[in-house]
Amino acid sequence: MKTRLFVLISVLSFSACSTQTKEKTEAIAGEFLFYSGAAVLNTGSEIYGVTIDNMLHELHSQAVSIQKDSFDMVQVYIKGVISDNPNPEGWARVVRVVEIDSVAPSAPIENQMIQIRTE
Repeated sequence: MKTRLFVLISVLSFSACSTQTKEKTEAIAGEFLFYSGAAVLNTGSEIYGVTIDNMLHELHSQAVSIQKDSFDMVQVYIKGVISDNPNPEGWARVVRVVEIDSVAPSAPIENQMIQIRTE
């Protein structure tokens, strides 16, 4: 009886360990904005929705201190897990923040000139 119990516990322990999925964490840099319950990360080549969790709130609290106003995007360097959005609303892909590397103000855009030509 003890042998059967030991084998059963061993099999259950082994199967519980082998079903865990490994998530690939990626380094991501981009402009971040959290406004009115929605968060977005613009990398320049792709735009991601950001999963709302404790790490997002921590990132937002760091970003608020350097934002000029509530619509100002800040440059962030994070490690996160990118996945397809299970929710049909919003962005096609979302990122879940795993680690915050740094938060900095976005570089100001200077010397933007619009030329209007009439020919």
